[in-house]
Amino acid sequence: MEAVFAIVLLLGAVVAANILYGLYSKIPLAFYQIGMGLLFTLLPLYHHYQLDPSIFLYAIITPLMFNDAQNKSRRSLSRNLGTTLSLAITLVVVTVLVLGFSIHALLPLFTLPLAFALGAIVSPTDAVAVKSITASISLPKRIMNTLENESLFNDATGIVALALSLAAFRTGHFSLGQGITDFLYVFLGGLLVGAVLGYLIVHLRILLRHLNIGAVQILLPIQILTPFVVYFIAEHIGTSGILAVVAAGLIHGIEQDHLKLTSTKVQFVLQTTWQIISDILNGFVFVLLGLTLPTVIYALSTQHTEQFFILLGLALLIYLVAWALRFGWVYLGFVKVFSRSLSKRTISALIATGGIHGTMTLSLALSLPFTVAGKAFPLRDELIFVAASVILFSLLVPTFVMPWLVPKPQPTKAPINLRLVRNDMLEYAIMQLKNNPDADSVAQQAVLGTLYRQKQDSTRPARQQVAAIFTQAEAAEQAAIAELKQRGDLTPEMEAWYQRFLTTSNYMAQHSAWRLWFARLKWIFKFRSRFFKKKQNYAQIQHKRALTIDQLKQQRQQMVVVEEYGYNAVSTFLNQQTTPENYAAISLVRRTYNVRHRRFSNSETANQAQTHLFIAAFQYEYDYVENQVRDQQIDHATASALREQISYDEIVYMQNSRDRD
Repeated sequence: MEAVFAIVLLLGAVVAANILYGLYSKIPLAFYQIGMGLLFTLLPLYHHYQLDPSIFLYAIITPLMFNDAQNKSRRSLSRNLGTTLSLAITLVVVTVLVLGFSIHALLPLFTLPLAFALGAIVSPTDAVAVKSITASISLPKRIMNTLENESLFNDATGIVALALSLAAFRTGHFSLGQGITDFLYVFLGGLLVGAVLGYLIVHLRILLRHLNIGAVQILLPIQILTPFVVYFIAEHIGTSGILAVVAAGLIHGIEQDHLKLTSTKVQFVLQTTWQIISDILNGFVFVLLGLTLPTVIYALSTQHTEQFFILLGLALLIYLVAWALRFGWVYLGFVKVFSRSLSKRTISALIATGGIHGTMTLSLALSLPFTVAGKAFPLRDELIFVAASVILFSLLVPTFVMPWLVPKPQPTKAPINLRLVRNDMLEYAIMQLKNNPDADSVAQQAVLGTLYRQKQDSTRPARQQVAAIFTQAEAAEQAAIAELKQRGDLTPEMEAWYQRFLTTSNYMAQHSAWRLWFARLKWIFKFRSRFFKKKQNYAQIQHKRALTIDQLKQQRQQMVVVEEYGYNAVSTFLNQQTTPENYAAISLVRRTYNVRHRRFSNSETANQAQTHLFIAAFQYEYDYVENQVRDQQIDHATASALREQISYDEIVYMQNSRDRD
């Protein structure tokens, strides 16, 4: 139970880091997450905290790699396959060999297998960390795609290299020919197993949809379980579980490409769920990095203070050697990345600096076993400390270096404020609906109220302004009632009933909720006390109750007509008074009257008319976006964000409409 509670608290730390990043985004998110981990070490629960190493590869890396693969652009990957394989396989192998021999030569304390293991641990890169660091700069798209494609496969290469290094450490000998054979079997076998299993699982999901049992509740768990099942089977037959998961993810990505707009709800839920899982797991690893560092540093400093600084220097040297290898690999032409605005040297420096280490490096370090053949794994804390230090160096250097390497684009015009553009879009839809003479007034006011509420956004109107508009709206309704009375369509008795209703309704609209509940409770207790004081016959009570119900039904039918007339008068007044300065207050008053009116006239016909108007409003919003793009008033990124928001609004509205049916 304590272990579960500790993990839940760490997830809370991830959420807290995201909140801090939302408040101040100039600092990369990874640093907030590491800082939360450092802060949590002050809690007694996390003193010398250790997580089971087997959890990392299976429970964290597996779903992350699967999600990255299924979201990867297949076109980009196929076009740059040679570059990707050169960076993700050949360069990783060269890096492991160079680092392994160098580490062993500098510190013989690290035997050759352990030195190779350390080289394998620090070889994978993390595209998520790259995005976090480069969020505030404009990294060329081709370079970013290269880094993302590389991180998809070099993780698996690093894992295979680490597994071979640990096997050599356990057995005490290493055969080059056997090592190459094992590498090819593990690497290619993992890809084959993952592709086959991914293909079978995709066909299972398609079959379930054809049988009309492909609900989200079924397909979502199947896809979430897919990476774990694929990893377990691939590892069981001795191939790379990570590469199998990557292959299965690519197959699932191909399925999503072919589905397009079919099974829209399923795709929407799947993408949202996987995005949340990915963000949480990535954040969890960096929080754990901050949680692990103090324990490792304390253990090293208490044993050998001098060794602590030696290992820190070793980590810096490893980072510099790996950076130089990446720079030379690109500069000497082993990979070709083109950019019209950047020189070859700058491109090489960006690729080298973009080799940021993160989730996979820390996970591989923490996945080292505690014991081997019944004995403590040698230098485990030292390996973890060096790997963690390399991660920190790879995060810090790009933070300061990349802004110097990437020239800041000269803005040709002021940046677009997405919130203001969205408000203009909503205003366009509102004006189009107002100009529709055939729209049903009741449904039209309901839709307009929703659009005004969306436009209101986070703006909070002044209380005095709202009160003044309420007073004017009440006056408009009173004028309409006086007109009815003057025409003889309103009896004095019904006028008295309706005025009593207006008094109660207006009081409820303009006073706080706790005062309303207090007044209701007071009335209930007062009624009950009088009821128990009166000793009336049960039959008399039932007879009076029946008379009261009949009278209320008749009065309600008459009040519906009166309320409809008053509501239309208020709606006309609010439409005439709406300006950009008071739309927030008008929206609040309009919503109050809409809620009141729906209690009187909530018919199926009105609901259908409202649905048609909402669909029309969504189409008006799409038209506005297309017109703005055509007139070059907004860029394609802004248009994409607006279309995405409209799509979300449509989904939410249709879901709510279905729930009300």
